[in-house]
Amino acid sequence: MSLAAATVEEVDRAAVQRWLPSLDAWLLPETFYGVQHTWPQLYRSDGDGRFFLITDGDQLLSHCATRIVTVQSGATTFAACLLGSVVTDPECRGQGLAGLVLAAALRANAARATHTVLWAERPDLYARAGFCLGTDETCLILARRPRPLLDGVRLLQFDDHQALCELHAQKPCRVERSPRTMSGLLTTPGMTTVVLERNHTVVAYACCGKGADLQGHWHELGGTDANLALLLPAALHLAEQTDAVLLLPPYRQHLRELLAPHTIAAAAVPGPMVRSVGEPMP
Repeated sequence: MSLAAATVEEVDRAAVQRWLPSLDAWLLPETFYGVQHTWPQLYRSDGDGRFFLITDGDQLLSHCATRIVTVQSGATTFAACLLGSVVTDPECRGQGLAGLVLAAALRANAARATHTVLWAERPDLYARAGFCLGTDETCLILARRPRPLLDGVRLLQFDDHQALCELHAQKPCRVERSPRTMSGLLTTPGMTTVVLERNHTVVAYACCGKGADLQGHWHELGGTDANLALLLPAALHLAEQTDAVLLLPPYRQHLRELLAPHTIAAAAVPGPMVRSVGEPMP
């Protein structure tokens, strides 16, 4: 298909189901989990994504997905558009199709969010669309030490979901989640969630993996730094990991200090790219 003849259409979650095998093959090749398991808030039956694609008859040629979220950053609340799953049929790449679906998605969400965020493997491609590099993030490589105390440390249970939702709401910088949304995340296949319980109350949690994404990475944390410093070393034992990566939120520098005895390396990794219309993202 020529670029001049390509037309972008928006479809809902039900309509995009027919294209999931192609998305699985292009985005997550040779993995056990597909896009529906890895990004349930987009593709699962209770997801709320918007999907933009170019097709040629029964063939999917190019695709991207978006989702609007509310972000709380200190005392500031704002809407942000999360954009991802930008992919083109390998036989059609280099023709500008991804640029078309990307532009259509940005136009469609412009009135709903002035900030668009994406994680990019090829930053140069998105810089052409107005995206800028964000702030680097920190990864810690944690090593399992001799078995710590496991009192109160256990795997997540369904009855814990509300407590984790409340802990999430205490973070100074977060994407707002309803109890339903939080439960949807916590039931993602391929994710291990460990909690610290004290006096019959869950006081901290940590999540590792998410479908085919972030395997071996602890990426979702809730609770105080002191409680997480007790939980994470024990969590490596429960998850049977000899080492693991911790994606450290920028506001948890004290946790980094507390985990120093368990840290064998630290590295800066690129954060998400951001495209803002008007004021910079807080």
